[in-house]
Amino acid sequence: MNEYIGTPQYIPRAEIQGSGDVRKVRAKRQWFINGDFIMLSPTGVARQAKEITLALDQLLQTGAELTEDLDVTLIAPEFPNNLDLKAIKVDVVDEYRKPRIPQFWCQFQLPRRAKGGLLSFCNLAPVRHPKHIVCIHDMQTIHTPQSYSFPFRLAHRIILPALGRTARCVTTVSELSRQHLVEASVCDDSKVVVTYSGIDHLRRFAKTNKPKHTGRPYVMCLARNEHHKNISIVWRIAAALDELGLDIHLPGQISNEAIARLGSEIPPNVRILGRLSDDELAECYSAATCYLLPSQIEGFALTAVEAMVFGCPVVVSSRPSMPETCGDAALYADPNEPEAWISAVRSILKSERLRTSLIHRGFDRTLKYSWLKIAHTHLVLMRNIDLGLPLRTNLS
Repeated sequence: MNEYIGTPQYIPRAEIQGSGDVRKVRAKRQWFINGDFIMLSPTGVARQAKEITLALDQLLQTGAELTEDLDVTLIAPEFPNNLDLKAIKVDVVDEYRKPRIPQFWCQFQLPRRAKGGLLSFCNLAPVRHPKHIVCIHDMQTIHTPQSYSFPFRLAHRIILPALGRTARCVTTVSELSRQHLVEASVCDDSKVVVTYSGIDHLRRFAKTNKPKHTGRPYVMCLARNEHHKNISIVWRIAAALDELGLDIHLPGQISNEAIARLGSEIPPNVRILGRLSDDELAECYSAATCYLLPSQIEGFALTAVEAMVFGCPVVVSSRPSMPETCGDAALYADPNEPEAWISAVRSILKSERLRTSLIHRGFDRTLKYSWLKIAHTHLVLMRNIDLGLPLRTNLS
């Protein structure tokens, strides 16, 4: 099945001079987007892929610089109903499912259709495409292997170095991740471009008025299964926060097995909220006393910046790459020291001046991270590859 939605397929424009004679025909540059992200849960790497795609579509619609001779198509295993694309075409390539073989669509079906440059945003991508820009977010499968299943780790350890060798360019989300990619011999430093991540999509969910919260004040922490997310710190500080009159709200996905690993019953002031909609998450951030990010390591501290968008002060781990992401807009605590987290929360709770300062610095920090900036960087990279220029030419 081959279905195109939106702008028709490009027919090369003719520049006509004189009495109707065609003097010059300029073919458009052809680039494709790896649409495997539409099959993933719309968080993390899939969120990044979606938002960069939408930002590229916006730049193409407005005729932004570097788009006038560019034709972009999203190739996906099914129609992306959650993407309202106006300038980017959609090519549906049905996934082979008899039987379904992991990575078969990505490694074999997708490359056959992408007859031009290819953009991939979600780590695993075709290893044999000759004109490829791929985003590798981090090397967590090496640094925190206990957070992932063996098949997941194996796929990343085989495919990522192959991608690093064959891709024309590797983008990533922080200087820390760039360092880890080079140290793990995934790719040479000359191939890596840091784009960071974006948060402007969150402004679609920002509330004009702080939502009313009728229960006890609370701090917020994202619930996740992975070991390196360090949710155990919540259990260790719960009693002290209870004495301060605070509950702990945990939106997100966490399994019963992960909760059981914490070794005790759920503390009475901990509220496990499950997966929230974007609007509900915005309300949760907006009403929180502060947001906690106790991870042992992050490629990019995205949820901390999300909290800043909604005027929520943040306390983050002092481990990489939290200082790179948050700068002076956060308080820092050792992820293994419960007292440091209790002290930081107490400081925010007791000092309105500190709280206000963190909120203002947080707003300023969020201006650094934009999907449109990331999309523009990709336009420059695509142009540089098409023209044989150095990757890092005129990225600003």
